[in-house]
Amino acid sequence: MSMNQNTLTRRTLIAALAAAPLLAAVPRASWAASLNDLLRQGKIGERFDGYVQARDGSAQGTVDQVNAKRRELYQKRAGETGQTADVVGRVYAAEIYKKADPGTWFLLENGQWVQK
Repeated sequence: MSMNQNTLTRRTLIAALAAAPLLAAVPRASWAASLNDLLRQGKIGERFDGYVQARDGSAQGTVDQVNAKRRELYQKRAGETGQTADVVGRVYAAEIYKKADPGTWFLLENGQWVQK
């Protein structure tokens, strides 16, 4: 990686990290309580890319709703920071992990599920 690419990558991460606190500012919709309940029950897990994934088929509706809202947020932040939504999602994923309750399931990039 060249020096310019390295500098750009650092700037990208700094800009994306500055956006991460906005995740907490997303309005608490009715799905938030459901999401938290399903996370505690292990029916939904957080992913390495900032999205959630059903660990139980009964949770798919909530997963679809949550991921749609997160996708919208990540795309908005990507446009504001000049990053891709993928980069923004991964930065948010790190913040989500930090704030997650013990016992929350996380899907790693290698496909392995682990609990915090």
